[in-house]
Amino acid sequence: MRYEMISADCHVDLCWLPPTLFTENAAAAMKDRMPYVTDSPSGKKWVTKKGASLGLACGMGSAGREYIPGRIHRADRMAATGLYEDGKRGIRRLTDPDLRLKDQDRDGVQAEVLFGVLGTTSRLNESEAAVEVMRVYIA
Repeated sequence: MRYEMISADCHVDLCWLPPTLFTENAAAAMKDRMPYVTDSPSGKKWVTKKGASLGLACGMGSAGREYIPGRIHRADRMAATGLYEDGKRGIRRLTDPDLRLKDQDRDGVQAEVLFGVLGTTSRLNESEAAVEVMRVYIA
């Protein structure tokens, strides 16, 4: 296959992962130390019981920031496709393989290099929990 366009800086960030991924798949002794999604005044948010705030579920960028129209051109282009509205409805296009392929087709991308949960382990401030998060993520 001849590739016309390969995206070399894509991410599968924590904020777009299934909300129960870590609590359902962690070792029994680690479940209560795993990130999970809860309701907050600003929307659904990834947190830990030890107080780590890991960003909005289906938020913008690796930190799960709130999307604010007009602030970041790249985010505006993604919003124009309905990405963030889909995320609010629980449709995780970035981490659903079929939906991601449809987005790639729309964008004219034939292949991607995907990077993982950037910054998540350092924001946990708990090394054992960080190791377990990575184990679950790559499993």
